[in-house]
Amino acid sequence: MNEFPKLNDYKTPDGYFEYLPDQIMSQIKQKPSYGWAKIAVAAMLLLGIGIWQMGNFEESKPTLSFEQESELYIESEFWTEEEVLSMSANPEAILDEILTEEMIYTETIWTKEEQTWF
Repeated sequence: MNEFPKLNDYKTPDGYFEYLPDQIMSQIKQKPSYGWAKIAVAAMLLLGIGIWQMGNFEESKPTLSFEQESELYIESEFWTEEEVLSMSANPEAILDEILTEEMIYTETIWTKEEQTWF
C-alpha cells in the first residue's frame, strides 16, 4: 500500500461559492418573452371563431302551426292518433270535424229514380 502516493486535500479558492451563481447566470442566454404575443394570438383566434359562428346563426328554421307540427309527430309515429285525441279537451269535436271533411268527397252512386225502382 505504500506504493500509492498520498493525495493532497483539495481546497476551494476563497469566495468560490459566493461568486459561482453569478458566473453561471451570466453565461445563460435568456430567451425573449413572447407572453403578450401568445395572448394576442389567442384573442384573435377566439374573435375569428366567434365571427365565424355568428354567421351560422343567421339561418332561421321555418315555423310550423300546431296542426302541422302534430301531423309531423303522427307521421313519424312519435304520437299515435289516440294520444293526440287524448290531449284534446273535446276529442268528439275533432272526430266530427274529420268526418265532415271526409264526407265532402262522397258521391251519390244511385239517383233518386234508381233508388225507388222497387
